Amino acid sequence: MTGLEIGPEDLIGPPNAYYRQPTFSGGAIRFAAVQLGGAAAVYEETRGFLRGLGRTDDPYQRQRLGEMAIALESGRQWLRSAAEHAARPGATTAEAAEATVAYANMTRTAVETICLSILQLAERSVGARGLLQPLPFERLHRDLTHYLRQPAPDGALADVGRFVLEGKEFVS
Repeated sequence: MTGLEIGPEDLIGPPNAYYRQPTFSGGAIRFAAVQLGGAAAVYEETRGFLRGLGRTDDPYQRQRLGEMAIALESGRQWLRSAAEHAARPGATTAEAAEATVAYANMTRTAVETICLSILQLAERSVGARGLLQPLPFERLHRDLTHYLRQPAPDGALADVGRFVLEGKEFVS
C-alpha cells in the first residue's frame, strides 16, 4: 500500500513517548515476571521428570529441588516488591522516576540471576537425556535461555550501582 498518510489523530502519544521514564524501564518488571514464569515451568517439568524416573528419594535431587523452590519464591518476592514500588504514590513524578527505574533494574537483574540458577539446577537434575527433544524440558530450557538475553544487562546493573553510590534511596 502506498500513499497512506498519518495525521496527528492517528498518533497514540507524542514523539519518543515510548522511551519516557519510568514507564519504559518499568517494562523490565513485566518481562522479569514472564521470565520467572518460564523458570517456574522449568521447575515443574524438572519435578515431573524426576517423579517419572522414580528419583524422588535421591537426597541430591531433593536438595536441588529445594534450592529451586527457594529461588522461585525469592523471585516472587522481588516481583511483588517491584510492583508495590512502581505503584506507590508519586512513582511516576520526575523526582521519583529515577528510583523507580533503579528498582526495576535491580529486579530484572535479580530475576535473571534466579532464572539462570534454576536452569543450572534443572540441568543437573535431568542430565543429558532430559535436555533432548522431544521432551518438553528441552524447549522450555531453550526458550527461557533465549528470553533471558534482554538488552544491556551490564548497563542496568551499573545504573543500580550509580544510584546507590550517589546515596539515593528507593523509598519516596
